[in-house]
Amino acid sequence: MSTTSDGLETPATWRRDHHNDFDLDSVEFNEEYESAIDDLVARCPVAHSSVGKGYHVVSRYADVRRIAQDWQNFSSADGYQPNRPEEMPPIYPDECDPPYQTRWRRQLDHHLSPRVVRSYEASVTEHANFLIDQFIERGEFDVVSEFASVLPSRVWFNSFLGLPVEDLPPLMDAVEQALVGPIEGRTEGWGKLFSYLDAHLKKRDGEEPRDDMMSAVLAGVELDEGFNPSMGGGPADAKIDMGAPCPWSHKVAALSNVTAGGLGTATYLIAGMAQYLAANPEDAQRLRDDESLRPQAIEEFIRAFASVVAMARTATSEVEVAGTTFQPGDRVVLLFPGATRDPEIYENPGEIDIDRNFTVNAAFGFGPHRCIGSHLARLLGKVALATMLERLPDLTAAEGNEPRYLTSVTREVSGIKLSFTPGLKLGGE
Repeated sequence: MSTTSDGLETPATWRRDHHNDFDLDSVEFNEEYESAIDDLVARCPVAHSSVGKGYHVVSRYADVRRIAQDWQNFSSADGYQPNRPEEMPPIYPDECDPPYQTRWRRQLDHHLSPRVVRSYEASVTEHANFLIDQFIERGEFDVVSEFASVLPSRVWFNSFLGLPVEDLPPLMDAVEQALVGPIEGRTEGWGKLFSYLDAHLKKRDGEEPRDDMMSAVLAGVELDEGFNPSMGGGPADAKIDMGAPCPWSHKVAALSNVTAGGLGTATYLIAGMAQYLAANPEDAQRLRDDESLRPQAIEEFIRAFASVVAMARTATSEVEVAGTTFQPGDRVVLLFPGATRDPEIYENPGEIDIDRNFTVNAAFGFGPHRCIGSHLARLLGKVALATMLERLPDLTAAEGNEPRYLTSVTREVSGIKLSFTPGLKLGGE
């Protein structure tokens, strides 16, 4: 055992003092992920980082929830990345506060509501079966590149936005660059996504409105207090005409924000489910035999494979949380996987229990910025689980199965290769 600078013993395998030298983007945090998170939850309610301008890290359920709900004292208007590049354009509505954030949320919510999302189930199932048809005769597949990353992407692009799936590969790379790539390249990643969606929004702007996400974004909202005019290099003293229609750039940002979520945040869930089914054949059989077990199992998978790792806030007043007094301007990172692994809320949180019964899923966050795509994530999990159980029996690790992870504001995985008894194509897209 070694000790951290605050005198607490750390696991012998640790190569970094995550209590006092935390770095969300470090190799050490990526490799010591679960161990580090569990230790922070157990012994270090507020960790510290000196990276960049420095920030604090809060990981316990009660503290994460409190700060996420208290937007008046912990603002999102300075950005959700702890060391956000100054030139990065604002990512609305994630990077603003009520009432402006509330206006955007209400504008977009309908198209991701439970009723609307349920109407896409047949379409999502068609996409899932089409993808499985591409490898089912081989008896093995790369889980991420052939299924877990492309299913959410095809669904969002084709079903929700009506855009061509042929355009997806470079945009998926751009989203990865924007979310988990080197910090100095993230502005470029967002720029690629902004540029593509800007062109399609302009094309749709000349057409008749439809009852869909794209038209909701085009309708926009009125400007209101809650956003930072200096974000993305704008002048801090810019005159804002409150009540005027929001500028075009805000519309592009809003569409880019929900698209990044649509392309980049369900992959970890679906890949994690596939890994679990392969490693736990008895549970896979139970889920295959009894569909009533699946809704709670999906909630458990969402908890266990929380893809959104961290969101930053900025303290706007002097406020005490977990024994630490934050000063105005302090940056605070909310570690959502810590909240999902807090034993005060979830018994034996390090274990996946498909029979676990709980009502609040911390993986989706709390407060005004709670995940707007939670219902879509559940639908993707439902369909992915059902199609894998039905069409990919006896999943097991294949030769070359070497999961590799990337961690920053989201958690990404690749290198998962599974095998199964070959089957027949259903045919057709």
